[in-house]
Amino acid sequence: MPDDWLGYDWLCQQLADTDAQLRQVMVPLSQVITRPGLALQTLSDLSEVLPADIAHYLQLAQDVSKDEQRAHSYEWQALVVENAPLRVNLNGHLVSAPEDFYDSLLERQIQPGRPIVQIIGEMLIRYSLGLPDWWYRARLQHILSTRG
Repeated sequence: MPDDWLGYDWLCQQLADTDAQLRQVMVPLSQVITRPGLALQTLSDLSEVLPADIAHYLQLAQDVSKDEQRAHSYEWQALVVENAPLRVNLNGHLVSAPEDFYDSLLERQIQPGRPIVQIIGEMLIRYSLGLPDWWYRARLQHILSTRG
């Protein structure tokens, strides 16, 4: 998710000039599970990791090299300079975007008489964009106010 990625870049920037050793745990957001039956499990974000699974993921922690930390630090510095209102994961790349980046997706959900809360719920469930509900509400209110 973009917020996790940004947090990681920020942390690498904070640790760039220290001797602190950073370890990372990669948690796949999509994976095949075999018990109780065969299924593809897709998580929207890290908050959906079950507490019972955390110990398993911690065993997979790996050291992060200083070069990798520096590279993420450089990425953070570039994003700070861009100072954009939104960051999105676009085809595996964290990019800055204007605040109306997802408006066309939201506009397709708007129908006469359909409550905003229903649209927000649908967006949160259907699309794993890493955006909070308040952001959807603000953008929907803006779209509706400009329609006249």
